[in-house]
Amino acid sequence: MSRKFIVFSILVIATLILSACGANFNINLFTAEEVVSKSFSTDGAPRIVVEMFNGSVDVITGSNPSVDVNVTKRGGGNSQPEAQDDLKNVEVTMTQDGGAIRITARRIDRRVDIGNSGASAQLTVPNGAVLDLRTSNGAIISSGPVGDVIAQTSNGKIDVKGAVGQLDLQTSNGQITVNGGSGLLKLETSNGGIDVTSDNVAVDARTSNGQVRFTGSLTGGTHELRTSNAGIVITLPAAAAFNVDADTSNGKINSDFAVSSSDVSDTRLRGTVGGGGQTTIGLHASNGNIEIRRSR
Repeated sequence: MSRKFIVFSILVIATLILSACGANFNINLFTAEEVVSKSFSTDGAPRIVVEMFNGSVDVITGSNPSVDVNVTKRGGGNSQPEAQDDLKNVEVTMTQDGGAIRITARRIDRRVDIGNSGASAQLTVPNGAVLDLRTSNGAIISSGPVGDVIAQTSNGKIDVKGAVGQLDLQTSNGQITVNGGSGLLKLETSNGGIDVTSDNVAVDARTSNGQVRFTGSLTGGTHELRTSNAGIVITLPAAAAFNVDADTSNGKINSDFAVSSSDVSDTRLRGTVGGGGQTTIGLHASNGNIEIRRSR
């Protein structure tokens, strides 16, 4: 059975299912774009909610106490005029209620697209802005000293650099990269790696089919790095004191630190470093090595 036949069969089945649900199903060949822009005056650090679909969200910080927004909406169709006409079905709403700003994009019909319809957002925000960013099939990128960040997407990467608040980041089929943050960093993906560089934070990082890397220092409390079908590399200060509970399958565990071990083998390491202290690190992998490194 040929690949073309299989793909065609899948599309036919999907069309029938969606049609039965009342959805208008389209495979777009042409795209039209329209940019919707707006600026909001703010006092202090605003809370900003962004909801896009089939597109990216990009945030940078600026020197002005305003929130400047550009949303690029895309219509799709089987001809250029049809794609242009489809733009009316992508609704963009921007509202402000005191220090809260909401930017949303959605389709106002029930059409399901395999193709180009969607919306992306680019924002310039004040330092310390609190972000709640959501999209699908697109990346989320934040650069600069924003506050707390919630970010959720699918089939796209998340990249947060310079944030000074807590992070709650979730994606699938994409990499998560963090440089900065404070407090709790809660990071989850699948089919992608996690790479964190941060100091004095609490970390809960989980993925599958991707490597987990952490470089920096940890607060007291419990931390967990977990993956499958890949390894874990954690690099800590030379003077770090912590309790470690590490295990892997089909891999080995190596430590630059001297560990006072109560349970040790090639695939298991449980013990203390530097007296242990109030920090406990759980490292759990399968089909990959675990490396506990001392920073140079």
